[in-house]
Amino acid sequence: MKKIILFLLLFAGAQVAIAQDCEPDPQYADAPAGVYPLPDSVGSPTSSLPTGFENQPYELLFTAVVPDTTTIELTPGNPSLLDLDNVTLTDIEGLPPGLSYSCNPPDCIFPDESQGCVLISGTPTQAGTYSLIVNTTVGVGVAMLPVTFPGLLVAGEYKILIDEDIAVDDVNKDVLGLGQNIPNPFSDATEIQIDTKLSGLFDFKVYNVLGKLLYDEKIVLSAGKNTITFDGSKLHSGMYFYSVGQGNDRVTRRMVVHRP
Repeated sequence: MKKIILFLLLFAGAQVAIAQDCEPDPQYADAPAGVYPLPDSVGSPTSSLPTGFENQPYELLFTAVVPDTTTIELTPGNPSLLDLDNVTLTDIEGLPPGLSYSCNPPDCIFPDESQGCVLISGTPTQAGTYSLIVNTTVGVGVAMLPVTFPGLLVAGEYKILIDEDIAVDDVNKDVLGLGQNIPNPFSDATEIQIDTKLSGLFDFKVYNVLGKLLYDEKIVLSAGKNTITFDGSKLHSGMYFYSVGQGNDRVTRRMVVHRP
């Protein structure tokens, strides 16, 4: 039982969400059978999964394209084509503390000839590198086959890196409250809530991890709660810093852009 095209479907997701609904990523609507993003090669210095931070919201989406048949080598060199009924996600081991998962369909049973997703989300509470192991059962006729992913059938690994929540400059926090952007990570647009005691003109800036200024905008804020939307569609996947303030007095937060 080596090559199983079903592996692609079995893991419609290891995603980040707490009892939330998810939708399959539309960019995979015409994709061949599989799970997206695909596992990384073992020992890869990078990960296809976005980095998270302690005590900051995290979200990760997996999309599965489930075929109606699967090919299994019952004996080496003799592949057999079997009808696939469904794949059931039974558990995800290794999630960082504070994260959980939910599925679409809600029962985590993915029928053949369908697309599904798994959302992993929450607020991680402990830094570290976490390797995910997905446990499933695959329905083929009357048989229920246990399949671990990644594993013997599918090479690779899924790693979630959670960094320490190192405080950044908050010199202005008694006057200006800068919320964490939501969603975070995000792919295109994200919203940021700003709570200020003063009305006026403020600077909104975005920097890369090397401190290079990438975006600079003057925004008008009213005393109280304000919400702005930032379009990050032109940014590459990675970590960035955003700040709001006046002159040298500013509050800074981190955000993560992630695209499969």
